[in-house]
Amino acid sequence: MLYYPLLRLHQYSNQLSLVLVKNLKKYTTMELKPPESVYLMTTLNRNVFDKPSTVPLLHIGNTKVSSILPIIKKLLLKMENFKPITHDDDKGTSIYLNPEIIKNWTDLPEDVRQSLEELNVQVTNFKLEEITLKYENFSSESIFKAVLPKDKEGVSSFTKVGHIVHVNLREHLLDYKNLIGEVLLDKVKGCKSVVNKLNMIDNTYRYFQMEVLKGTDNMLTTLKENNCKFEFDFSTVYWNSRLCTEHERIVKALNPGDILFDVFAGVGPFSIPAAKKNCIVYANDLNPESYKWLIHNKKLNKVSDDCFKGFNLDDAFIGLFEADINPITLYVYCFAKGENPEEIARNLIKENFKIKNVDIDSKITDIFRVRTVSSMKEMMRVTLKLDRDILVGVPDDKKRKSETLNEDVQLKKSCIDKNGQEQEEKQQCVQSSRSQEFKNEIQS
Repeated sequence: MLYYPLLRLHQYSNQLSLVLVKNLKKYTTMELKPPESVYLMTTLNRNVFDKPSTVPLLHIGNTKVSSILPIIKKLLLKMENFKPITHDDDKGTSIYLNPEIIKNWTDLPEDVRQSLEELNVQVTNFKLEEITLKYENFSSESIFKAVLPKDKEGVSSFTKVGHIVHVNLREHLLDYKNLIGEVLLDKVKGCKSVVNKLNMIDNTYRYFQMEVLKGTDNMLTTLKENNCKFEFDFSTVYWNSRLCTEHERIVKALNPGDILFDVFAGVGPFSIPAAKKNCIVYANDLNPESYKWLIHNKKLNKVSDDCFKGFNLDDAFIGLFEADINPITLYVYCFAKGENPEEIARNLIKENFKIKNVDIDSKITDIFRVRTVSSMKEMMRVTLKLDRDILVGVPDDKKRKSETLNEDVQLKKSCIDKNGQEQEEKQQCVQSSRSQEFKNEIQS
């Protein structure tokens, strides 16, 4: 048994111990997984997941669980909808252990056995019992690994938007979409709808077409993020729960009294918490549905009109630089596909911010990886100093003045260098003349 030498050899060889731990992990995935008969199932049959298993347990009688649990907590049998600690009026308390780690009493680490024996729990308290693992005991992840094709990518992830679970299924998984939807509806807490994205986000308002795999077709959802409550129709607006941490980062970077211009505000994941932090917020979104829910969420979170102004315009922030003000910090988000996402993001900004006589690269102050979207694809945040040069460009006469100034500086430097060279040549000439005079004197 692979787990047995782990208990013995870790004292003598860390390297060997690491190898055994890795093998043990591989071994454990074979023990408590669903039965092989569910492979390539397209219609969910929960009864097929029944699997007899022999598991170890400790009968501890009337010994206090609170004294036993700290000793064996890491060895408990942990599965969904399964209680590892049970109590019977006649038999007392029983504790189920993980059969992937423990097969018999001697598999318990020596220090664990000693601690148990001090509490009068001995080898005679150790038993093996036959139980039946069922569909409700397996996680969605283990079910998908057991059912879906092994040579292709499975259901790697999903997002939860209130009561809605959203997946993006590859073409080879479409035959299993009903099963996938039903499993997620069963397994994800609070889920009432499972939807699959049908196309890329390519429309003006940045939401996608979807199909309901299982559950209700009600797309009006409610969720909490960054101490704010949001309500919206998921089928008509853009929302990405994976950006919760990024929303929090930006809001934390703001100070009360700061002014925030949210150009693509959506339903308010940046704007609403910023306004609640007493920032002055100007939020705009072109999508009428997003704007409707933006204003709704403003009222829902009791945001004052004094610090929040919403817009549904294509040019909401024209005229920012009618007067001289300090440069604005600008956050730009983009996707970088390739081995050097920072450099790719930098080049994307330079290609798309082609402004007359302005070096955009000099305006970039930070490039940050927001999250990994997929293999070789990163979502990036580029921070720029947004000043008058970027907004209105640099006139040719200003550029000429700058170039003239640079030329003057170079000319003065050249003159200094030239004068220095002339002085050096004159000095060399004097020294050469004196040297020749000295030689002539010697020869005479």
